[in-house]
Amino acid sequence: MEFQKSSVIHAAEYDAASRTLDIIFSNGSCITYFGVPGREYEGLVNAASVAEYFKTRIRGRYACEECVETRRWRSTKNAGTRRSRRTIH
Repeated sequence: MEFQKSSVIHAAEYDAASRTLDIIFSNGSCITYFGVPGREYEGLVNAASVAEYFKTRIRGRYACEECVETRRWRSTKNAGTRRSRRTIH
């Protein structure tokens, strides 16, 4: 899901099977969060303020690590193929 109205977060992708959430920031960095319930992803994509929801409901609450998915995400998006991630448009 790309966020047009957020200057901080560019996109988010959620994998329900592994309960992982990739947050792709506007600066190009990517962080994967682990053990995230699907309701948190739904809350994020439906929030009035994506950045505020992220700061109060996700950051600091789930284990995370930096990822290198940003380049792969951009290339698969442009190629018209998707990874096995659930992405809402």
